Amino acid sequence: MPVILDISTAVPEFSIAKQDLFNFYRQALAASGLPEINKKLSFLLEKTKIKNRYSCIPDFEGKDYKLFTDNIYQQSVEKRMDVYKEMILPLSNKSIDTILKNNNISPSEVTHLITVSCTGVFAPGLEFLIADQYGLQHTEKIALNFLGCYAALKALKHANYIAQANPNACILIVSAELCSLHFMPSIVDEDIVANLLFADGAAAAIVCGDKNKHIQNKLVLNIDNIGSACIPNTADQMTWDISSSAFRMYLSKKLVKTIKDNIKPVADEFVSANKTETGYWAIHPGGVRIVEAVKESLQLTEKNVEDSMTVLQNYGNMSSPTILFILHSILNKLRNKDYTSDKNIFACAFGPGLTVEMLLLSPIDASNFKNTLHPTTIYAVQE
Repeated sequence: MPVILDISTAVPEFSIAKQDLFNFYRQALAASGLPEINKKLSFLLEKTKIKNRYSCIPDFEGKDYKLFTDNIYQQSVEKRMDVYKEMILPLSNKSIDTILKNNNISPSEVTHLITVSCTGVFAPGLEFLIADQYGLQHTEKIALNFLGCYAALKALKHANYIAQANPNACILIVSAELCSLHFMPSIVDEDIVANLLFADGAAAAIVCGDKNKHIQNKLVLNIDNIGSACIPNTADQMTWDISSSAFRMYLSKKLVKTIKDNIKPVADEFVSANKTETGYWAIHPGGVRIVEAVKESLQLTEKNVEDSMTVLQNYGNMSSPTILFILHSILNKLRNKDYTSDKNIFACAFGPGLTVEMLLLSPIDASNFKNTLHPTTIYAVQE
């Protein structure tokens, strides 16, 4: 049955420290005629626990400007999309080149391409830019656009369906986001939190059917189970809209409690369908409070959420690629024997709906692949 052969990650060149973002935000408020909120800004920035993040533009360093030209921070959607179109392919290429090289896969061997992005929209889209770059004109292409933070798990699910139908399939998933392009100076609490959480990044994954020749001599992740749950009456708690000036993320103050109250019954029913012990947890870090809510509700330890928190601290919330960064960390630790391979991985991410997307994965030694393969089951929750 389908496996995740490998995962690669990439970030743009400009690193943003906490102080850089603080200074930039302060300057943006002043230039926009908004009042100073230095104490609140400093407090909330510390609460994010994010030490570093990356952006595709140099603007946040306060030296050169690509988007916020001449310190004009209220840019149009058109201007933001111009930069997105220019920068999204080079960042995607970094993750693609790494995963193809590391697995000795030529572009001609890719049977399907799935792209994921919610921070820019244009047509022909990213999937066609990648196809032109790598000669994938005859490759089947799927674009998952504007879905938010859980979209990479959606892509893995689609790849799972494809690989079940075609055991020789080699599916390339590319998830790339340029969240920093949508920075908007604001003194509204929800806007401040969104501005301080999000960052840029990309990740690629290869999913193969069980007869694909590249599944050999390495530890891979078998896709054991897939699930989805939509929590009733919560559609207004997380939204992603297009305004006249930017894409705008809204995170309700009710969101953390909603996740805390609902994640346990959803996760328990999902995980109980598989008898193997769950030992590793990839929790999308929508923010520290969301990780803490999941940890408390599921009675996890600090060690259980270490991979999620480390990604948040070092990269921020990159939206859809973030869960792949976490799975990449877990996979590397499994391959380096830092983690034992006798336990499952539970992965979950949250998005508009309010939706919980879930995967259950098991580490498999591909050198003994046929003897250890687990069957894939399909699971869904309708509430």
